[in-house]
Amino acid sequence: MHWWSQQAFDAAAEAQAADPSPGNLMAAAQVQALVSLAEALHRIASVLEERDGAESVPHPRSPRPGPVEKRSAPARPE
Repeated sequence: MHWWSQQAFDAAAEAQAADPSPGNLMAAAQVQALVSLAEALHRIASVLEERDGAESVPHPRSPRPGPVEKRSAPARPE
């Protein structure tokens, strides 16, 4: 568990303990759902970064290199 998710869970638990009203129970459940979603997105991003680093194929949205042109170096004045 990441530090930010632990902070969110702790804050939700404190708010729930201070006022166990139905509204706070719903808010705590929403915080837990959002943290779970954030954790899942973090894992997906990590996998995509690892995959992109391991592949030599360019990313579909990155510009593809064109054909290599042979260019002569500019003549230097003597």
